Amino acid sequence: VFDITPGPETGSFSVSARFLGVQMEDFLLRYQDLLQLQYEGVAVMKMFDKAKVNVNLLIFLLNKKFFKK
Repeated sequence: VFDITPGPETGSFSVSARFLGVQMEDFLLRYQDLLQLQYEGVAVMKMFDKAKVNVNLLIFLLNKKFFKK
């Protein structure tokens, strides 16, 4: 399970991973980095060296959850 919350800076998000209720890792995700990956044509990125995440779907999720007007 990934918990995504707004980060300390504008355009950043704190991502924490849990597996079977146990806290695994925390990761600071920058929106600008996602846009750069999308521009470069990267379809999938690794998070926590264990999970693969679709870049376009993650951008869509962040837009829907945090930037919706």
